[in-house]
Amino acid sequence: MPDFPNGTKLDTLPRRLVTVRKLLYVFPAWCLIAFFLCGFGPPTMVDRDVGSRQRYTVGQLGQIQQAQEPPPDISAVSVLVHDFETGRVLMKKAEHLPVSPASLAKLMTALLVLEQDRLSDPVTVQRADLIGEAAMGLREGEELRVEELLWGMLIPSGNDAAMALARHHSGLVELFVANMNLRAGDLGMHSTLFHNPNGFDADGQVSSAHDLLKLIKLLWEYPLFREIVGTPAATVASHELVSTNRLLGSYPGINGVKTGTTLQSGQSLIAGLEEDGHQLFALVLGSVDRYQDMRLVLQAVQGKYSWVPLQMQGRLTALDRLFDAEGNRWFLRADGIVADPAALEAGPLLEALLSGWERQELQVFRRLHPPPSGMWTTGMPAGVLEWRLGDTLIATQRLYVE
Repeated sequence: MPDFPNGTKLDTLPRRLVTVRKLLYVFPAWCLIAFFLCGFGPPTMVDRDVGSRQRYTVGQLGQIQQAQEPPPDISAVSVLVHDFETGRVLMKKAEHLPVSPASLAKLMTALLVLEQDRLSDPVTVQRADLIGEAAMGLREGEELRVEELLWGMLIPSGNDAAMALARHHSGLVELFVANMNLRAGDLGMHSTLFHNPNGFDADGQVSSAHDLLKLIKLLWEYPLFREIVGTPAATVASHELVSTNRLLGSYPGINGVKTGTTLQSGQSLIAGLEEDGHQLFALVLGSVDRYQDMRLVLQAVQGKYSWVPLQMQGRLTALDRLFDAEGNRWFLRADGIVADPAALEAGPLLEALLSGWERQELQVFRRLHPPPSGMWTTGMPAGVLEWRLGDTLIATQRLYVE
């Protein structure tokens, strides 16, 4: 039997042609099966029991990391920016690194005093309280209330006021320090150890931005604390107090919180920032110039993130309506959403803090809770809207029948 130039036998050609023909018949079927197995990408607005899962691409993960990185030209060894409303970390750098807290230790002192809730108790100042450096200006034998000492500890960072508060709280300063560490353990502050109530440098006295943020979030629930740390200057019990936080009144939106400075720790600052009713906390620890660092950090965050209203489109979509068992059409209203932004009397808009690229990734899904009868009535709860970024549920809103 003759061969072709490439060595193929002539009698093998019919069998190969049959094989090729079979493949041509089977290939379209396999393609069709693969098409349905791969599924379809989720639309922006769909009606399903559980929102579809969406993974971030490598590029998006890079954008997330870049958005969370602090400016490269800051001197702080540790940085953390936190959105109080959503719980999101907006920027971070070595946030778990143990560093000397300096006067930021007074935040734990303030928490224990506020939790004890004996603000009207009188306290007589003793010689041992007058330890110098940053001070309220107390005098031996002077009598003040606990609340007045809190003002003196938090506004000018008075070490004398901190010592008087610690002694009054627990009887002995040493017992108070033990209570500080017990409370830190309760709060899961695993990078924190206290040796005194005022923040003087001491071997082994450390905390971290992550741990200190836990303190701030608890303290912010006390109106008195917010009032004190947001006050630039005050006169308390004949003592003139001036805040050590120079950003108060000089940077728009700053409403607290506390500074800390020692030779060992360098300069540290926790700043509260309120923007359009939203609260952020920014921490810079171990800085050479805390105010410059804080300005750069806040400017970077404000440039990368903005509040985006969560509202359904102005035009009607499948999310805005439903049908009952008899085919009657009903329209839906989302709690906190208004179809016309000018109609603010309908309720405040729900907002999400997003970076620029995240706005394109925002998706909304509807989860309905039909009544057992299958019949809807006006004002009846209908389910929820779920707002998602990738796999993360960032907000929910209740749906009502109009």
